[in-house]
Amino acid sequence: MKSRFCPPLFAALLLTAAAGCSQFRGTISSELRSLGFRATLRGEQCVLTAENGSTLTITPGSNRALFNGTVIYLPEPAFRDEDGVYSLTPLTLQRTVEPLLRRRTDNARPVKWILLDPGHGGSELGAVGKKYQEKAINLSLALAVKRELERRGYLVRMTRSDDRTLSLDRRGKLTGELGADLFLSIHHNASPSNPKATGIETYALTPGGAASTSGGNPGKALAANRFDAASINLAERIQTRLVQATGGPDRGTKYARFRVLTLAECPAVLIEAGFISTPSEELAIASAARQQRVARAIAEGVAAYDAWVRRNTFR
Repeated sequence: MKSRFCPPLFAALLLTAAAGCSQFRGTISSELRSLGFRATLRGEQCVLTAENGSTLTITPGSNRALFNGTVIYLPEPAFRDEDGVYSLTPLTLQRTVEPLLRRRTDNARPVKWILLDPGHGGSELGAVGKKYQEKAINLSLALAVKRELERRGYLVRMTRSDDRTLSLDRRGKLTGELGADLFLSIHHNASPSNPKATGIETYALTPGGAASTSGGNPGKALAANRFDAASINLAERIQTRLVQATGGPDRGTKYARFRVLTLAECPAVLIEAGFISTPSEELAIASAARQQRVARAIAEGVAAYDAWVRRNTFR
């Protein structure tokens, strides 16, 4: 048998060439390979490219990822083992990656009518800025979203169309009582600790067994919601278009166990459409021009989601 010994200089050249090459094989888990991913390394990050062209960029130890360039928070962090193999947990693969990659419909139905939920109202002011109250801006934006959705042929009802108090339980339970195809809860954010906070984020219900994006109890006793796959697809489509319409910052598609989401009996998301606690953004989110852009983006996200459901339901 011939020796495989390499002279030191030649070996060093090989190592240098390998270090400069971003394409690599065998450094992602078999589960990721089974989904058709190929991998590219960018520093610590691993860019996974699927056969359909979708990309997922993951970072070891972080649940923040990029899906097709838009921020998305995974239920559990990505990791890399001592051999340099990048992996995602089974829960993340099943509840987030596979639904987004394969665009699974999972109990979704074509969208005919939508329940819009302007957050807060009446005695519940929501967040309060220097000039505006969240409850009022939520309602104003929801009415703009209603008009945009109706222009696209959808039937829309609202949990409130004026300044009244309505419990979280009532809002969520209306989806089942009325047979809604989608539930969209409209809110605006606040950050007392950061007066310069800005950007948009969209939430889907946290999968059973995972912690919400902001932390807390993993909720291992909670069963997975039968609309998880549909909700994360709806949230991602809306968030992507909101970021494009407003210019960011992209705070991401996230997970939370908001009461209105846990009670919804259809695919459901909660949208935080900007920060009322940041003076410059407060003025922007209250303006008719900004609300029109945001409303159009939300409606476009819903239409894209609806088109996907119809393609997959009737094929």
